[in-house]
Amino acid sequence: MAGFTPERRVAANPALIPPTGDRRRKPRIACDPAREEAYWRESYKREPYFERGYTFEDYLPAYRTGWEARVTYVEVHSFDEIERELERHYRRNRGASRLGWEKNRHAARAAWERFDDPSLWIDASQ
Repeated sequence: MAGFTPERRVAANPALIPPTGDRRRKPRIACDPAREEAYWRESYKREPYFERGYTFEDYLPAYRTGWEARVTYVEVHSFDEIERELERHYRRNRGASRLGWEKNRHAARAAWERFDDPSLWIDASQ
C-alpha cells in the first residue's frame, strides 16, 4: 500500500525529517535590497555601460529589476530566457528613470549576474 511506504512515514512525521531539511523541497532565496542598492550606488559609475549625464536613480530601476528577478526565477539559468518578461517588468517600474530598456538592460543583466554568486543569497525558506 502506498500509504505505508517508509518515504510516506518520513514526510508525515516531521520528527523523522533529517536536520538538514526535506531534500525534496527547493531552496527559496532572497536578497537584501538595501545591501544591493548600496553596492550598486558605489559601483555603477565603474560599469562599462555607464554613460555620463545619468545618475544612479536612472539605473536603479534596472538594478532592482535584475536582482528581484534573479531571486524570483531561481530555476531560470539565463537572463536571455526571460529578458522579454524583465523588459515588461522594467517598463512598469521604471519611474522617473530617463533610460529606456535598450539602454538599461545591461544594468539589469549586471544585477542578475551578480547573483550567480551564492554567497549573496539569503535563505528565505526558514
